[in-house]
Amino acid sequence: MSIIYRNFIRPSKELIDGFKELGASTVYESISKDYKCVIDPSIKPIAPDTKLVGPALTIQCYPGDNVTVHKAMTLAQPGDVLVIDAGAQISVMWGAMMTYQAMRQGIAGVVVDGSVRDVAEIRKMGFPVFARYISPIGSSKIHPGSINVPIVCGGVLVKPGDIVVADDDGVVIVPKSKAAEVLERARQREEREQKTKELYDMGKTSLELYGFDKVFKEHDVPEYEVAP
Repeated sequence: MSIIYRNFIRPSKELIDGFKELGASTVYESISKDYKCVIDPSIKPIAPDTKLVGPALTIQCYPGDNVTVHKAMTLAQPGDVLVIDAGAQISVMWGAMMTYQAMRQGIAGVVVDGSVRDVAEIRKMGFPVFARYISPIGSSKIHPGSINVPIVCGGVLVKPGDIVVADDDGVVIVPKSKAAEVLERARQREEREQKTKELYDMGKTSLELYGFDKVFKEHDVPEYEVAP
């Protein structure tokens, strides 16, 4: 049964802006590893140097039908990220005309577990789109789906208001209940990495700083001065 929630509770602007300063990999490393947060890496940006951060407006589509995406766009607020569960179908969920409308509305970007088309035009517009497939195959517009309900996109549970952090490394979903603590850990990680760079500048190595040499010692790996 289809259902639509017209609105959802969004994270604060300060929280969203904080994640805009961070990369997807840094955010991933700052989330507990027992939480599956990385969307299937088959879902990629359609253009390099793409960055996307914002609260998830979730959309569950009937297979091969994108009418629910059109409905969801009327409910989106500036800065929202449309996260679309299209069941990994090749029928297109998103194209250039939808992109033009989304940019006029201030929608931040789109993550599609499915197909997009008109990618050359979308690239020229500079709109962030992450998708599993690129395909010319159109979709129907007769079967309504659901909006602002928990969905599974690329194997990851996404709830309305979760924070999407996506770039060339992939798409990470930060649960809204953990967002503040994840942001703090990510900032601390950034600070540590900056200090590590300073040590590299002084001639230190990662093997030395992180004690990785013990791995070779624990496995009794022999070393010789010169290869035969």
